[in-house]
Amino acid sequence: MATSKIVASLEQQVAKQSPNYGSLQVAKAIYNFAVDGGAVSTITPKVTASLPNNAVIVGGTINSTTALTSDGSATLAVGTSAGSSTTAILGATAKASLSIDARINAVPVFATPVKLTAAGNITVTIATAAATAGVVEVTLFYFVANA
Repeated sequence: MATSKIVASLEQQVAKQSPNYGSLQVAKAIYNFAVDGGAVSTITPKVTASLPNNAVIVGGTINSTTALTSDGSATLAVGTSAGSSTTAILGATAKASLSIDARINAVPVFATPVKLTAAGNITVTIATAAATAGVVEVTLFYFVANA
């Protein structure tokens, strides 16, 4: 069988397995205090992405475009509503680390990816004290595993 026919056959097999199998995808969420509130709780932002079951998160960045503020010692964590934990993307991080235009690497990286066991939305968890302001953008890179 000619090489081009083998490659075409493999491409067809991969295409049948999953619509996004093997391609790097981008998911984004924006936590905005003015829209989403700041109570001590897990919040699914109004602007969020839904990650599919078997999504393997291999990287990401958390960028606070407006500083996270609080009258207390608020922390912010990033995770998913299902398929992982509320801290799978970023553990509880003090408000001081989320100053204006701060950029923080997400926990999942190629060496230590996070694989979702169910579909879920990107969430933020405010803990310790309520937030009083802030806008935090979460950008994730993932691919969908076949199983």
